[in-house]
Amino acid sequence: MAIRAVLFDWGGTLVRDDSLVVGAPAAVVANFVRKRLDYDLSDADFERAFHAVLPEYRPGETATAPHLGRLLGQAFTWLGLAVGASDVDACARLFFQESSHGMTVYDDARGLLASLRYRGYRTAVVTNAIFPAALFGPKVNELGLAGYLDSFVSSADVGLAKPDPAPFFRALTDLKVDPEDAIFVGDTMATDIAGARAAGMRAILLERTDRARDRAGFLVIERLTALNEILGEGPAI
Repeated sequence: MAIRAVLFDWGGTLVRDDSLVVGAPAAVVANFVRKRLDYDLSDADFERAFHAVLPEYRPGETATAPHLGRLLGQAFTWLGLAVGASDVDACARLFFQESSHGMTVYDDARGLLASLRYRGYRTAVVTNAIFPAALFGPKVNELGLAGYLDSFVSSADVGLAKPDPAPFFRALTDLKVDPEDAIFVGDTMATDIAGARAAGMRAILLERTDRARDRAGFLVIERLTALNEILGEGPAI
């Protein structure tokens, strides 16, 4: 069966990503609440509230996927603050913008995505994140990747996290590709490899700090450019 689409994890695969750090984003939200809503809210109090409502996440074990907007709303309720939906949305954008400052594209990712587009492959991202895809959109464009991706699926929009196959199926539907005609590339065994295989896809593990080697049932690579030899000139039409 010919590969027609390549799906990727986001953080650790296509980009360097420290977006799970809460301190600075929480401070930006607290500042918004103080200045725009006139509530006496300290950075530390909001950070404590956010951590209080943020569910524990165990890769490969946690099935449900939280959504940033709902988490912020729950944090404000926890603090006893009445914050309207439009202000929660504004806080979500500020939180993401501050969280995503450190995102940078791996050199091999940019070149590979351009090559895949040239050769006619369909491409998508499937990521576990508290951020919905709508928040990722401007950042993907800022990073210069928007023209190389046909779909961007976040677990926050699906409500289920990898390794549940639901986020993979959402992306495959967007791409109009069957699972057996796609491969998934990610850097985490418990979520990326297990989830892709549960969805009926072939999977490739990216280990940037390890020596690439074959493992039972899937391939391991050190750099994304290794996909060029695996995929060949392009998908069969």
